[in-house]
Amino acid sequence: MGKSVLVTGANGMLATNIIEKLVDAGYDVIGTVRKGRAYKGAVSARIRIVEADFKDRDAMVPLIAQCDTVFHVAAMTSQSEKNYEVFRQVNVRATEMLLEAAVENAVKTFVYVSTANTIGYGADESREMAYPFTESLYARSKREAEDAALAFSDRLRTIVVNPTFMIGKYGSDKGSNRVFGMVKKSCVIFCPSGGKNVIDVEEAARGMVLAMEKGRSGERYLICGKNYSYRELFRKIASFYDVRRLYVAVPNWLLRLAGKAGNLMAKCGIRSEVSSTNMDILMINNFYNADKAARELGFVPHDLFEK
Repeated sequence: MGKSVLVTGANGMLATNIIEKLVDAGYDVIGTVRKGRAYKGAVSARIRIVEADFKDRDAMVPLIAQCDTVFHVAAMTSQSEKNYEVFRQVNVRATEMLLEAAVENAVKTFVYVSTANTIGYGADESREMAYPFTESLYARSKREAEDAALAFSDRLRTIVVNPTFMIGKYGSDKGSNRVFGMVKKSCVIFCPSGGKNVIDVEEAARGMVLAMEKGRSGERYLICGKNYSYRELFRKIASFYDVRRLYVAVPNWLLRLAGKAGNLMAKCGIRSEVSSTNMDILMINNFYNADKAARELGFVPHDLFEK
């Protein structure tokens, strides 16, 4: 089907699934991994994995020159880093460099993988980013990178995809899949008051490939699944494993107290994912809808628990 699709961050859960969906659709793929990182996906003559830091222009330009499409998935996702400039260098400056290289090498399409949290929860793509995500350094850097990407839409076909919380194939026990391990191993499950939208990562990857093929330049597309309260999500997982658990509601005042403790730890130089921002996130219904993706891409995802 012509030149290859370049996928950054090929060792990650999402990028690995995107690569497999691209191959299933008949594309050739060049996937990049950082030195020392391994690609864990399927092996195919259509897949070439290359060690290359996506922030290194000299390493990336020769690969970009071989491609019709760049699928930029790699990013810094730390919840413990407190210096926004670190996020900006990785998530924004590197994205701008890749966009510039794509234009210079006549790439036809650039797909930027962002996050749903750059869009106001409880709505669709039209809503502006909302608190508490406006206080998340990660989410702020992704929104800045989105804006940079969309600014290139007059020079190449540029599409932004905004996935919600992804679980599934190739996920690690230390990443998003740890929610499965928590429910499987713990007899007592503590439930925050909020909730989130959850999607099977294979379905997310399928939706993103559809966005690459059918999306309109300069547009953002929410790639999301079903909205769950945390209690509902934990019950679904317990049912998946056929186990019974005791569910205990965590009061908001306790989450706020934990957040303040996390803030104090950060001031003392102790890195932690616990912060007021992250605790506030657990108290909201972080819900979305994918009507635009359904309407324009034909993307209607299968439910994570009802394949």
